[in-house]
Amino acid sequence: MGHVLVVGSVNVDRIWRLTAPLRSGERLTREEVTLRPGGGGFNTGAALLALGHRVTLAATLSTDAAGAACRARLEAMGFDLRHLRTTDAPTVPLDILVDTNGERTIIAPATTEARRLTALPAIEADIAYVNVRRATPGVLEALAARTRVVAQLPLERTERRPAQVLIASAADHALFAGADAFAHAREIGGEGLAALVLTQGAGPVQLCEAQGRTGVAVPPLDAPADTTGAGDAFAAGFIDGWLADVPAQAAVQRGSAIAGRVLAGDAGFQRPAPLPLTTALIAAD
Repeated sequence: MGHVLVVGSVNVDRIWRLTAPLRSGERLTREEVTLRPGGGGFNTGAALLALGHRVTLAATLSTDAAGAACRARLEAMGFDLRHLRTTDAPTVPLDILVDTNGERTIIAPATTEARRLTALPAIEADIAYVNVRRATPGVLEALAARTRVVAQLPLERTERRPAQVLIASAADHALFAGADAFAHAREIGGEGLAALVLTQGAGPVQLCEAQGRTGVAVPPLDAPADTTGAGDAFAAGFIDGWLADVPAQAAVQRGSAIAGRVLAGDAGFQRPAPLPLTTALIAAD
């Protein structure tokens, strides 16, 4: 098994279970509200741990009760937290609305969206996974110079992500739907980029490489109760395959398989249990 440095967020997710799909102008009813650990760093790291890898987490948590509860959960799961940073700023939950079809809508606090990665530990790892919105110039370049990198494609086109592989949701990155997708991705990932991987929900994953584009079918799956974190689980499965030096297409298939296991709630890949917090962070009835 490998050692993966995961650079990403750990959040307290506030999950709202709705009784109907979201529709503009409608009055909605919710069944329950729960708090659980979340964030791209947590979700991908948890799946990597379930696959038997060692995971060092580079993230930030508050020193308040919610942050302490998250940290305790991470420690119990086996994350290496020696490089976890802390802040005295209070935890602000990230709201996730989950409708009856399992589709989720994320409402992120402005403070979370404004975060910028400014430094990373100079540790040895077999591979690094980067899922941050913004980074100070030079930080990720230094990381890519010392280890292999798989990264999420940044939402802002001015951001750079030096990596061997970039992963993105086609819904978030319509620019990469065309024939020049790989060339555009190289402008962001650098000359060392080997592949751009575009997920499309239940649709075929698009594997874009210098030699062309390949559609990789996603195995059928019963409608999940909650699609939150599916893309993060896909990234974990892809990294699992990439570490084993399988071809990119096989790594994509591995990513889809692990995402399917998370969505199905297979043993070892279940959603995290609610955090043992007071109702202060849960909206009142």
